[in-house]
Amino acid sequence: MTDSTAPIVVGVDGSDCALMAVRWAAAAASRENRPLLVLSAVGIFPGAYAPTAMMTSDVVVEAMQSDARRAVEAGTAVAKETAPDVPVDGTVVGGSPVLALRHASAQAHSLVVGRRGVGGVRGLLLGSVSNDAAIHAECPVIVVGGPSPTAGPVVVGVDGSPTSTAAIGHAFRQADLLQTSLLAVHTFGGFSGTAFYGDQHQIIRQLRDEAEELLGEQLAGYPEDYPDVKIERRVEIGSPADALVDAAETAQLVVVGTRGRGGIRGLLLGSTSRAVLQVAQCPVMVTHTAPLTRRSW
Repeated sequence: MTDSTAPIVVGVDGSDCALMAVRWAAAAASRENRPLLVLSAVGIFPGAYAPTAMMTSDVVVEAMQSDARRAVEAGTAVAKETAPDVPVDGTVVGGSPVLALRHASAQAHSLVVGRRGVGGVRGLLLGSVSNDAAIHAECPVIVVGGPSPTAGPVVVGVDGSPTSTAAIGHAFRQADLLQTSLLAVHTFGGFSGTAFYGDQHQIIRQLRDEAEELLGEQLAGYPEDYPDVKIERRVEIGSPADALVDAAETAQLVVVGTRGRGGIRGLLLGSTSRAVLQVAQCPVMVTHTAPLTRRSW
């Protein structure tokens, strides 16, 4: 949402990962000069509190509401400690966390979630709530999986797709807000069978030249809008997911689109974005559309 008063919303559930998300969200709200809303939802999760048949009892519902209130209170306290200048509000809503975050995203500037909450299945690095938010939210989503780095560039994956093009605008804006550099990553590969009958070195040089040209075209115009952002370009042979995960090791933030050029129609979250969300060591922003204006803030 582009309204200058729209809050940054952070979802909490009492987990350590959610509190890490709160810290990132509070710092972002301070940079963006926006209010922060700490939100928790009370839904029905069979087995979490009691057998399914008992889930609607007053005692169980009250226990769930108490946990949600404590999560919001803890999140609010962390937010105020992290960014004392930011107006912070907290709320508990009814219904599933998935639907609550979808609804909140319609009125939010951005949505921040932990990668995996208290209800996460052991072994799954990306929880169902954060996965759904990344796919269905109506605003940019930031997934936080651990302590947020305070140094390093903003990394953006570039492949020429519409969602990648949208991600570039957000990446420049975040780099400007963080007062850091931007690293644009593009990979190429997937040679056809005929490629191996010619000069492979020449073919690779041609593909690299084409990749660098595409990258230059995608970045055109942004240096004029963000003159303080230093730009580094990285063109590699191989998997885009591997390249982005490697770059994330020294980054403050990685920005990706929901689905790239190689995405399968109908899959709203592509394999590259999903892989980065699963294992990146820094927060990952998933964007759906480009900012309406590059300096609307």
